[in-house]
Amino acid sequence: MPKIRVMCVQPIEVDSEQYEQLISKKSRIGKLIGTFDRNHFKIEWLKQFNALHRDLSNFKCIYRSEESKVSNLLLKQDLQSTDFHVNGLHDISEYLDLENTTYELVFDQRFFNFVLVVEIHLNLPDDKTAELLSTELTADELAENQGADFYNNLRNLLVKEHDTSALSQWGNAVRLEVCKRIQAISHIPLKSSHRPLAYIGNNSGNFTFFVEASPQDKQMKQQFLACNAKAERVKGNNTTIIDNDCVHYAFFSRFHTIMTLDIGRYYRFAPIQHHIQSTWYYVSFYSRVLDKLNSHILANDSKKTLNSKRNVIDEYINKIELLRMNNENFKLAIESDNEDVYQKIESKWNVESSLEHAKTYVSFFKDYLERAYARKAEQSNRRQNQILFIISCIQILGLISIWSDYLGLSKIERFINSTGIHTGSNVDTVLQINTWLPLGLIAVLILLMMLAYMRRD
Repeated sequence: MPKIRVMCVQPIEVDSEQYEQLISKKSRIGKLIGTFDRNHFKIEWLKQFNALHRDLSNFKCIYRSEESKVSNLLLKQDLQSTDFHVNGLHDISEYLDLENTTYELVFDQRFFNFVLVVEIHLNLPDDKTAELLSTELTADELAENQGADFYNNLRNLLVKEHDTSALSQWGNAVRLEVCKRIQAISHIPLKSSHRPLAYIGNNSGNFTFFVEASPQDKQMKQQFLACNAKAERVKGNNTTIIDNDCVHYAFFSRFHTIMTLDIGRYYRFAPIQHHIQSTWYYVSFYSRVLDKLNSHILANDSKKTLNSKRNVIDEYINKIELLRMNNENFKLAIESDNEDVYQKIESKWNVESSLEHAKTYVSFFKDYLERAYARKAEQSNRRQNQILFIISCIQILGLISIWSDYLGLSKIERFINSTGIHTGSNVDTVLQINTWLPLGLIAVLILLMMLAYMRRD
């Protein structure tokens, strides 16, 4: 009777605009430090990984041990439904291990990232395994039976392929529960009812089937690999990571199969599967956020917008660097599995090159914002200088007006007669100076304003 652990990794996406608030407000993250340190994971590999790599692991368990989760009995009811019969024929609810099936909401406060990890345990009877893993039915026959193969049937419990795709009651309840919890943790009010803070997008979920059986059983191994291959949307995408008498590790695309009797391999390979999938997702998430930020800047490149986004882009630079450091630290933690397993998977998904690309992109984007802000500041300074010039002109015109008021003809004549400086002087000359000097100053001002106008950008 092969025991199967089906691990599903579903990164939870946070609305990009509200994510900026989360990473920019240090007080929110600061309040969460130490909040979940006493919580412990129920999923075995998460529990052991945190215990062995306490200095490297930043996984936080959101659920306290006394908190109740969505009942597994609801999952059993879903499997009893004809909508989730394997190949539309087989009810597998009786093979579900209710006690060990569980899920965890994994939180990394450095990135304010959440990942839903689901682990479904099944105990398949030997005489039913071949029947459940059968790949003989065609796509038309599966559609007629309204069923799916063994791998896709379990995927349909948790993943929506399209907006109209059905989801199990248990899967939907888990989604709602964890998203509400994230909303409560973040303390950000919703801007609109149709755009939640956290959500799981369509076609989001990567599955690893840990089969507790000997890979030397060629028939059973071939049955699982054939079912895995047929379940994939992209055919012929299998990469054999390890194939020996102890373990067979097949890395496909949406599904992966690891067959071994050595339980230690589960503890070693499950963290790698989780890490590679979540890292790949968040690299793509940051790329999408930066593209959206770039479009926002192109649509509105005001000085105020540029100044606010300069601070945000610094946060993204920090997050991408932390992601790179986290990737390097993880490779140290897995030791020899880095070369034997991780590098083979990484080269297939181009995770490290994507990290380098994201780092380069965000650095260039930062430089672009700085240059754009400098140009806006320079334009603003020129406008201020022009305004000051106009104000100075107005002030000089005011002085000319004062000159004309106080140095009129009658005042000049009284001044000359009272002081006695009229001896040898020409009153007409003084009057001409009083007349032409203001006019000359006005002409100079007009000339300066014409020069300023012609030299404008």
